[in-house]
Amino acid sequence: TDYPQFERLTAKINRERKLRWVLHAGDIKAGSTPCSDAMFYDRLERYNQFRAPVILTLGDNEWTDCHRLAAGEYQPLERLDKLREVFYPEPGIVTLGGRSMRVNTQAEIPGYESFPENVWWQRHGVLFSAIHVVGSSNALAPFAEGSAAVRTEADDAEVAARIDAAVAMLDLVFAKAQAEDAPGVFIMIHANPGLERGQRGTEDREGFVEFLTALEQHTKAYDKPVVLAHGDSHYFRIDQPPLVNDGFIDNFTRVETYGSSHVHWIRVRVNPRSEQVFSFRQELVEGNGE
Repeated sequence: TDYPQFERLTAKINRERKLRWVLHAGDIKAGSTPCSDAMFYDRLERYNQFRAPVILTLGDNEWTDCHRLAAGEYQPLERLDKLREVFYPEPGIVTLGGRSMRVNTQAEIPGYESFPENVWWQRHGVLFSAIHVVGSSNALAPFAEGSAAVRTEADDAEVAARIDAAVAMLDLVFAKAQAEDAPGVFIMIHANPGLERGQRGTEDREGFVEFLTALEQHTKAYDKPVVLAHGDSHYFRIDQPPLVNDGFIDNFTRVETYGSSHVHWIRVRVNPRSEQVFSFRQELVEGNGE
């Protein structure tokens, strides 16, 4: 039932001739639907319908949570390997979408060859990056009871390696931003790392502390506009929440995109000559609900 909504979204975005690229913050399927190869290839075909380049960061629904009974009781790491094969076949060379775009990939850095999905690129001095940080406590959540899938030491090791890679990506991006006096930094992850107060994930930030700590330190030292965009909890918002320590950081903005039954998009305007650099506008797709 969501396919017609997504097709209307695709058509509207394709009419926007000035868009440079499309970012997708993960969750390419519902958590309770099968994590099959057929589903992966279906999504690949759909994302390739966008005329602009598409940069995807992976979400928890398509691999982390695939141990669930309704999702097919897959071993998550096996699904992660398949996702990388399908969506990142030529790291750094081929993005998704009808028009490809060259990006820099962490897979080209010794020691991080297994992370083709972690990428960065630059336009008019502004730095952009997609980093693999997922919901479900960044893949630390227990597997479903009764599932044939069994959590092993390899699953824990994967989380540790991916956190290390994510922090290394932040280090790289901000070092480049500092060295080149970049006007701004835009980072996309999938997970909602519990930034909002009084809602899910505020106290328990298991799996996210290292990433948020590094982001906070870099943002304060950089002292120019930094945006963290994410999905996961499917609640549209633009705000300036604290990261790790209880304090307002005036150059930090969080943007959460639409998701689930609200199939809309957010336009990000980037003006390197503007003091704020980034501005945002809701783009509601007619016929796609509220």
